[in-house]
Amino acid sequence: MTEDLDKKILNLLQKNAKLTIKELAETLEMSTTPVFERIKRLEREGVIKGYVAIIDQEKVGRGQTVFVNIKMPVYTAENIALFEDQIREMPQVLECYHLAGPIDYQLKVVVENIKEYDRFLLEISKIRNVNIESSVIVLHDVKQQTAITL
Repeated sequence: MTEDLDKKILNLLQKNAKLTIKELAETLEMSTTPVFERIKRLEREGVIKGYVAIIDQEKVGRGQTVFVNIKMPVYTAENIALFEDQIREMPQVLECYHLAGPIDYQLKVVVENIKEYDRFLLEISKIRNVNIESSVIVLHDVKQQTAITL
């Protein structure tokens, strides 16, 4: 578990990853060196996995989100590996979760529109031993956040 200071740094970076070391140090009332060293350690340890820009999907022509529930009728290590490798290569899939329960996988897919989603379904159907159980079309976002409360 990270220390309180690490949590403060992580909370600040989650709100604004563009903060400079100097700005972070000023906010935390510290010098820059210990802040820099803590951030580098958090990166080395994999606590900080990366830094990204959060894009407005609609403004870049990817306004339709669909959650896809998938079952794998022949559930073997080989089929799981094949499916997961192919999903990682599909740019429309933003998130993929391997689940315990009646559904084996849930995908968060972002496309331009339903026609593009239809083409995506054809692509998924080419993966062997995969059944699309259901598709859930998102009408609008109620809450979308990347920050984890620490």
